[in-house]
This record gives sequence, C-alpha cells and structure tokens, in this order.
Amino acid sequence: MRRGALRSIWAAAGAPASVSTPLTPPSSDRAAWDAVDRDLRALILATADAVAGERWPQPLLSQWASYARTGDRSTYESEVFARNLRIRFAVLAAALDPAPHRLAEAADGLWLLCEQTTWCWPAHDDAFSRGRLVPDRPVLDLGAGEEAALAAWSALVLGDALDEFSPGLTERLAREARTRVLEPFVQRRDWPWEGWTGPDGGDRVHNWAPWIHGNLVIAAIAFADDELRAAVLGLCVDGIDRYLAQLPADGAIDEGFAYWWQGAARAFDALSVLDGLTGGAVAAAVRGGPLVGLRELARFPERMVLGDGWVASFSDAEARPRDALTWHVLFRAARLCGLDETAAFAAGHRDMLCGREAGVAAGLGRMLAELFDPEWRRAAGRAAPAPARVELRSIGVGLRRERAGEATGLTVVVKGGHNGENHNHNDLGSFAVAVDGVPQLIDLGRAAYTAQTFSDARYELWYVQSGWHSTPSPFGREQRAGEQWRASVEPREDGWDVDLAHAYPWPMPGADGGAAEPGVPDAASPNGDLAVPWMRRVRLRGGLVTVRDESPALAHPDTLLVVVCAGVPDSGDDGIRIPGRHGARDLLLDHDPAEVRVETRDVDDPFLAHSWGARVSRVLFRPIGAPVAWEVRVSVA
Repeated sequence: MRRGALRSIWAAAGAPASVSTPLTPPSSDRAAWDAVDRDLRALILATADAVAGERWPQPLLSQWASYARTGDRSTYESEVFARNLRIRFAVLAAALDPAPHRLAEAADGLWLLCEQTTWCWPAHDDAFSRGRLVPDRPVLDLGAGEEAALAAWSALVLGDALDEFSPGLTERLAREARTRVLEPFVQRRDWPWEGWTGPDGGDRVHNWAPWIHGNLVIAAIAFADDELRAAVLGLCVDGIDRYLAQLPADGAIDEGFAYWWQGAARAFDALSVLDGLTGGAVAAAVRGGPLVGLRELARFPERMVLGDGWVASFSDAEARPRDALTWHVLFRAARLCGLDETAAFAAGHRDMLCGREAGVAAGLGRMLAELFDPEWRRAAGRAAPAPARVELRSIGVGLRRERAGEATGLTVVVKGGHNGENHNHNDLGSFAVAVDGVPQLIDLGRAAYTAQTFSDARYELWYVQSGWHSTPSPFGREQRAGEQWRASVEPREDGWDVDLAHAYPWPMPGADGGAAEPGVPDAASPNGDLAVPWMRRVRLRGGLVTVRDESPALAHPDTLLVVVCAGVPDSGDDGIRIPGRHGARDLLLDHDPAEVRVETRDVDDPFLAHSWGARVSRVLFRPIGAPVAWEVRVSVA
C-alpha cells in the first residue's frame, strides 16, 4: 500500500470532523439496547452483579514504582486491567438496565479513572529516566490511549444518563482526556512510537502506532471541539497511513501471530470507524483500490494456524495464546476486505462475548462492536484453511504441511529474515515441527515481560538467545542481535534452502587455513568476504522432515546443532523420542553420527508454561568425523 493512500481517501471525503451517525447506540436508544440477545444480556448483568459492592481494584504508587525498583510491571498493570474490566461491564450493564445502582457503579469506576494520577503504564513513563519515582506529567503510551478510549466509549454510551445521574462527570472525563491525551498528542510531535527512519531511509512503525491512533480517533470524536478534533483525526489518519505503507505486500507481521491482534487488528478497528466517517470510501478502496493490500494482512492469522489452539510461534508471539482472542475483530476486518472464507474462519471461533478477561485484548469498543453486529451472531463458521504451503518471504517465514486442509501429520516451520525485527529473538535458520497440529520441536516464544525484556540486557534472557532455538552454533558461537545479521530463505517445492553465511560472527581464519578458537576476534562484518559458508536445507517429503546442514564449520570440534523440544526426550536404539502432548503422537529423531547431550530446564514462567508445560529441553548434537554435511531426520513414531 503506497504512502498517502489512506490520507488521500480522507481528504477526498472532506476530512470529516463531525459524526452524523452514532458510532454505537447510546443507552437512550432503548430499542437497540432492549433488543440485545437475551443470553448476552444475562451474561453482562450477571458479570456486573458478581462484583458490585466489592472494593474497586486501585493501582498504588508503590506498585507503579516497582517497575524501577524490581522490574515488575505486571502488579500495577493487573490492578488497572481489573478495574477497567469492571468499568466495562458496569457501563454495559447500566446501558442495558439504567437503574440508579447500576449508574452509580459505572460512575464510581469512571471517577476512579479520572482520579488516577497518570494513565501511562509505568514501563513507558519517562519519569524514571529523570530520577523520579512519581509520575508528574502526561505521557501518551498504550495505557493512556486505552484509558482515553474507555472514557470515550463510556461517554458515548452513557453520556446523557451520566449527566443526569452525576452531573459534571462526563465533563470531567472530557477534560481529563483532552489534557492527558488529545492536547499533548497534537502539541508534542516527537512521540517515539509514531515511528522512525530505518537505515534504508524508509519508515519504521510498530504496533503501538495504530493501537494508539485508533483509540485517539474515538477520544477525539467523543471529547474534542471541532478544531481539536480535526487536528487529532488528521494526525491519526496520517499515522495509520504510515503504518500500513511500511507493511510488506504479503501481509506478514514480523512480531508474530499474537501481535497481529494488537497491531494490524488495531488498524482494522480504526479503519472500520474511518469507513463510517467517509461513507464507505475505505471499504471501496480495499475491494479494488489503493488499499487492496489489506486483504493479505487480514489473511495472516489463518496462515499461522497449526491446529486447534496452536499457531506458529516466533519472536515474542506465543504458540498457544493465553488470552481469549477477539475473533470478531478478524470477522469485521474480513468483511471490510470482502473475504468471505476468512470471515467464516473467524466465525468458527465465536464465543459469547469478548472482553470477559482482564487485560487489553478487548476493550469496551470491541465489545460494543461485537454486541451490535447481527451478522456475527448468524454467520456460519469453518475451520482454518490449513494450506499445504505458506511463504511469507518478507520476514523469511515458511510453512509446509503434510496434508493440505487438515492438521493431521507433520507440519514444519522455518524462520529466516534478520535479527533486528520487532520483538526479535536470535532465531535465524531455526525450525519447528508440529505433530497433528501440536508443536513438539518448538520455538519458545515470549515469557512474562519485565523491565529487562526491552532493555539493553534483553539478549541475556535465555529464551531469546539462539542457543535455545533449533539453530546451529558454529564454532560454539551464538547469533547476535541486529539487522545486519541475516538469513535468506529460498523456497523449494518441498521445503527451503536457508543461507546462514551472514547470520553469525565468524572467527578469523587460523594459520592452518581452518577456523580459530571461538575466542578469536570476529573476521569481519556479517556481509564480509571472510564469512564461512553454511547452508541449511529443510524438507518435508513423504511423512519425513529432514534438516541437512552443509558447511566446512561442521568439522570444528566446538560446532553444535541444537534442537529444542517440549518436555524431556528419551534416547533409544531407534533414535531420540519426543513424547507427544495434548493428544498428538510421539516424534522420533534419527541423525547422522554425533555425540548427543540433552539439557532440560524447569519452566517457572506462566507464559512459557502455558505453551510447553513444566519442562523444556534442548538436544545438542556434536557431529563426529569432521563432516562437511550433517542431517537430522524427524518422523512420527
């Protein structure tokens, strides 16, 4: 999608700054709210009633400061998320049944939101860098955007009722949103999340931008005067335009499956609103105009599915998402793009209502969109398409499936690209294998975020390092972070050739023409003439995955080949057996001559444990006989 496409659509529509049709039915529209599905109505009221009368969750200063003191960000955030969850259901309950006790509950939660000193999450506040352990000025981050949108949707739904029940509250909400979010956004134009210029001179925009911009669109509609609203909407349209323009043509998200829902999906949320403001001009541009590339972006989630509840994991994404996914978001995006099969895939995961878990996966806006979408309730669902072959060349990710259209059998995933990607792990040349849709040879994905996760010490985390991915360790060396470290992935009919010559810091040649010990300085830049050839050939043929490495470095005594698995493998006369999990069959690893060592780690992280259980292992192969090629073969036991 070319830069300026969305901006041009917005300008052609007259850059509307006012809304003639409500974005969602206000509670005064009794016909709309009284027509809500009976089961959904009961669910919302019961959820709200279950906590009414209890003390409200309230974040504390000590929890906020814990990020600087101990690196803990989750304690503070969990209090915010729990309170916001209660507000969401209180607002919906008051709209369904505008009784005084329900309006009082919603008003209490929204007042606490106003009284909170900062809407920024501590991990993103700049106070710590200035030596302060108390937030002291507005910082616009994901958290501030979420709070502004929660306040805005609440006012759009309950505005008149709140004005009558608690006069001054909606005015207070508007003032807080303007001073904390909308005005700083317009006045300060150096927000780092709005992007930066890459080494090639192109835009680099990550998932914060569409997420925040989409939330600010709603806040501006609800709370800004005409002048401020026009300024905010213009900047947001331009920001979303920049995000879309830097995405690759194949629709790939380098942060992985989980981040599609918080980046690309957030852009789709905003585009649905902008489509309404422009009288359908956005949808028209997707169906056959300058935004046609959005169709590939909407297909990304289905292409990553391995089996029921399991997806291909890389970077900081998870193989088994912990939080309930907001499938209606994908359904709405698919309809915007005219993708009937993708819409049916989303509908196949339909649940009662998104937003029933604490967190930011589904805010009040997503709940309202789902609640008032009759097509969503009656749409027929279908399983994931499960293609036999997926190529996302822009990020060096490929997938091969033994049987098209089903999860049964083997599926193999490879990862190339570069080590400077968003949420990067040092994983060039890694592979993963699923059996019957369940990953057995694995990419670990993310753990719980702490202060270290996005610090200079990120690559000290074991699960981020190449040594805990199924990659080579030539001369005993691991990969480094940075966009200069790369691996090209060349698709073949039944797999790929992955060139790892520029993925490692090679040692200087020894006096005898061979490689020196690992402690010897690096030869050159990763693209230098002294790079050691290393080709990894991954194939899936006739129920057998083969991973063949070809390199003179295989002959070095410190070279290792790593295979990471869930659980603990067993060694026997027939090879190395990886026990099956979640109903999947065992895997069997057969290999060329090598010394074999198994290292097992106990897993004490909730994210890693959810996907992989109590223990994970890596099998370390040291080739025997100074080979120039070495192979491991993977089959169902």
